[in-house]
Amino acid sequence: MTVPPSLPQWTSRMYPGTVGRDHLGLGEVSSGQILRSLSPSINVATIHPRYHSFYVFLLDEFWRRDRPRSQKAWVKFYRPREFVFSVAANLCEEPEHEEMGAIVGSDRTQSLAASHPRTFDTTTHYIKQPLGGYGLYYGSVMGEVGLVYPGGRGLPTPVDVPSERGKELATAFRAAVESTEYYRKYFDQDEAAVPIGVVREYGSRACLCQLQKRDAPDRELLRRAFLLEGLDPDARRETMRFFLDLANQTKDLPVDQDTFRQLVFYGAAEQGGSYSPRPEVESAHRKWRLYQAREYYAFALNALWYHLCDWGEAQGGRLRPLPITAFWKHLEKVIDFRKLAKRFDVPAPGLTATSDLRQLNQWLISVAGTREKEFDQACGISCPISEHALYFAASEVDDAPEVMTAGMLCILAMTYLRFAQSELRDGPEWAVARMGAEGRLSMEGYLGEVQRRLGRGQLPVMEFAQWLYSSYVILQHQLVATRKLPENTFRFRRQNDSLQFYPLKNTLVFNDSRFTALSTHVHELGFCGDFTEEGHGLTPDGRKLLKEGALP
Repeated sequence: MTVPPSLPQWTSRMYPGTVGRDHLGLGEVSSGQILRSLSPSINVATIHPRYHSFYVFLLDEFWRRDRPRSQKAWVKFYRPREFVFSVAANLCEEPEHEEMGAIVGSDRTQSLAASHPRTFDTTTHYIKQPLGGYGLYYGSVMGEVGLVYPGGRGLPTPVDVPSERGKELATAFRAAVESTEYYRKYFDQDEAAVPIGVVREYGSRACLCQLQKRDAPDRELLRRAFLLEGLDPDARRETMRFFLDLANQTKDLPVDQDTFRQLVFYGAAEQGGSYSPRPEVESAHRKWRLYQAREYYAFALNALWYHLCDWGEAQGGRLRPLPITAFWKHLEKVIDFRKLAKRFDVPAPGLTATSDLRQLNQWLISVAGTREKEFDQACGISCPISEHALYFAASEVDDAPEVMTAGMLCILAMTYLRFAQSELRDGPEWAVARMGAEGRLSMEGYLGEVQRRLGRGQLPVMEFAQWLYSSYVILQHQLVATRKLPENTFRFRRQNDSLQFYPLKNTLVFNDSRFTALSTHVHELGFCGDFTEEGHGLTPDGRKLLKEGALP
């Protein structure tokens, strides 16, 4: 790769800076490639499976009526009915409802429902997007699952059309709500004042939570859609079985996204509980573990970028370009393994920025109390210095230079120790580590380059850090931000051998792992309990799916 040409000074005036996200392009690989391969058609925003039933039902009802076949007419039909559904879900008092988030339109409808007015005006403006949750989140994935045929400009129909399977699902959802007063007396009206009692009754039958009931008429059809049909059902089914295995082994431990990450990567969590995959889901577990390994790897690189941005701002880099050599001098001072060891209460390693990377590796191996070949197994969640401990420290004290530099170099060294010679490299699951090779910093590419550099002889930690900053941070940010123009997301721009910085907010977090969406799917489809609660073990149907890989 070559450094993109410096952009002229007028660029920042012509294209005002924006907050932006994913400044090194690493999240794009996680969400757009890895997670898409692991859980196709279930993404961060498509939390509740029953929305598929409701939206295809609305489409089917629209096409059944004598209305203009246009996008405008579809929006006019859609909005009052999604508004009522949103209010009804927020009014739902059925025992299955519990704590439920991700109800589309809740920014407006939750408080409206809580005020308990006598009636609800169906013309209420409840969400900005014309087609609400369908337009924002669910429409595209419903096409992938095979429930709708896309419509629109240049396509055979101006509006999406339910597929045959979609019509079957719409009929099933209709069976759940057709006896309600709302469906019988109000559903045909675009403009109406619907009494609160009518909306509440509708919610008791239509709500997202009611899919959990064994007699929900649409449940078996949704199970079939997610497990057997559409885009890559084998991958979805493999991931769902993995989640069921995890639910079964942690049934007495509430599991959130952070706990999930620890269990997947280390096989144990700080708050207790352990996980060891059963043979039927070992392949899925390996893929998810490699995904989490990449998350630690990406976090470390993003933290190095974050530290560079903070340094540039503190040194007045927005007023004048700063020589990169000035940052190298700063870096040599703050890569302090003695301070890092003190923070984590382990013996000081006697390492400096001039020490060989092999010495850093040996220190990490000694902290884990093991030998190099057993490092991956020995360096668990209870190890004094682990990826998760360093991630947590950087999240809590992002102004501690020893954490943001030496600590992140430790994460990257651990990535090498765990996976450079891993037996996973010989299996099909290693495809996860290769993702991002096309200009987005694959984990496999990183491991290979470290191995080549170590093979040349001495590799001082400072040289290791300079290589990472030059190729994986500075260059990568220039490439990613340039591709996003005219949206200006530059936090710094390279000008020959200097960097010009821009005072815009930076964030340092993991990307969403889709844990909430996936755990909610297996729960609401009736295979297990709520992961966030104790006692979330498997139902009989869940046990059958886990053991046999087939629908009950």
